[in-house]
Amino acid sequence: MVSRRQFVVGSLLVAANAQAQQLAHAGWRGNGIAPEAWWLHASMIRCAQDVTFADAVKMLDRMSDVGADSILLPDLEPTVKQPFAERFGTEEDLDTLLREISARRMHLLLHMPLQRATNNAGEVRFWMSRGVGGMDLGTLGASDMDAARQLRASLDHYPGHRILLARTAGQEAQAVTSAARKRGAASDPITLHILSPQDTESGIRHVGEVNAVEIAAMPVGDEKANAATAMLPADVPYVRSLFPLLLASGAPILDSHLLTSDVARKSVQQVLAFRNTHAVVRDGSVVVLPATQPSLRAWILRAKSARGSLLLAANDGTTPATLHLTAALASNGFRNVYLRPLMRSDHGMGAVNVEMGTLPPGTAIVAEILH
Repeated sequence: MVSRRQFVVGSLLVAANAQAQQLAHAGWRGNGIAPEAWWLHASMIRCAQDVTFADAVKMLDRMSDVGADSILLPDLEPTVKQPFAERFGTEEDLDTLLREISARRMHLLLHMPLQRATNNAGEVRFWMSRGVGGMDLGTLGASDMDAARQLRASLDHYPGHRILLARTAGQEAQAVTSAARKRGAASDPITLHILSPQDTESGIRHVGEVNAVEIAAMPVGDEKANAATAMLPADVPYVRSLFPLLLASGAPILDSHLLTSDVARKSVQQVLAFRNTHAVVRDGSVVVLPATQPSLRAWILRAKSARGSLLLAANDGTTPATLHLTAALASNGFRNVYLRPLMRSDHGMGAVNVEMGTLPPGTAIVAEILH
């Protein structure tokens, strides 16, 4: 049975969709939805709940600084009058955002809970006809896969690649994958499974599979001090917060607040460039090393051969930490080695001893393991 609210919203959405058809012109509506799988190499910016359409337009130029090509809006909270709450802006503001995104060949995505998406075809139709590239459905479990598959089938009626994202982390992820492929289903209805930084740092890495890692805003810190001391190319003040980008395959989803700070933006640029060009980061396997101290965390990104492997180490504590990694590295086949830092946040210089090297509080290094 259709509720009064659903009927009113559906009617308004149909009217708004007709208006969108009239407003549409070459070079705008849906133009950014490419026939190829654009999401395989996408980098996304997730906007906070207080964003407006006008705010999102202002982000577009800064997005190109970090190589991001997709913007993910929060739940737009449709009302009985229109498909988004008034606080996000006007219909004209939305039109401007869509035109600017299309002109840059970027993609617009938005958060829409699965239950609402499956129960309100008019809302989905409105956004799909406006050229939206996909939806983040939130956290899903195995019992949600039939509904997700139903939504996937409806999105397949629209031209181009439209994607679905969802959090399916931890032990639930395996159950979700199994449920998604049951009953002879051709494919998983979820295009990108969003992994948390905690998942990636625990060693989960699905090289060659479709997933995304979400990075929250980094701590502010003393940015003037960081900027003043970052004299060498290897200095990356926020490399610790960006470790999940190196430990996970798939598309990065970055908090929009990362674009507002010059120091944070530069850190993202350096880490993403390193991630995209280093063969071990792209194709290596992750080994979590046993902790020698409670505050010390360390990982190996291992190449198919030992040559070129990387060590990531971080001191998450408030006092200096000594590495003491000789035994842990030896158990993984690395003996008589030293570390050549490629990125670091401690402003140090030169090689690092795997046993006696120290990390100041809150600092991290990415280093090549050399004989």
